[in-house]
Amino acid sequence: FSRLVGIESDNIVENVKNNLKEKLPDNNEFFDKFQKAKFRGLEERAKAILEQIEYHLIKDKGEYELKTGNEVHLEHIIPLTINTRKSVKELGNWVRYLGKNSLEKHKEYVWRIGNLTILAQVLNIVAYNNPFKAKLKEYAKSNITLNKKIIKEYTKFKFPQVEERAKEMAELALKIWKF
Repeated sequence: FSRLVGIESDNIVENVKNNLKEKLPDNNEFFDKFQKAKFRGLEERAKAILEQIEYHLIKDKGEYELKTGNEVHLEHIIPLTINTRKSVKELGNWVRYLGKNSLEKHKEYVWRIGNLTILAQVLNIVAYNNPFKAKLKEYAKSNITLNKKIIKEYTKFKFPQVEERAKEMAELALKIWKF
């Protein structure tokens, strides 16, 4: 955006649009990259994206505002940690649940938008690294439409479901941020 400073002020809106069109990816490139983007280290960006998708889903008219910071957390549907002894013993064996090559695939999928949602802190603390069916019980207590969709659309949640959900979110992102 620093290059926009030098744009001629005559017909500035059109000049900015033309400049951005040259620099921004086309819809196909955006669609492909959005699905596979990893949001590790970009947690606030992921939350902001999910919030905008939520607002789009509820057709918000400006009456509704999700809380930020510690009140609403970024939740990993497939947890960040799937193979610690304590996690397996106390919460369930995600490695076995996810199947063959799950540890390698986990690294590739855990930070994708399709594996992320937003959830109230109090619900996220309980959902934690629990098995998917236990997470669904906490998602059911949420008022967030993204979580209601997870409950409605998924009886299991593994790597193919991350891809499916990421594709759906990429389609929504194209509608929300069309240029």
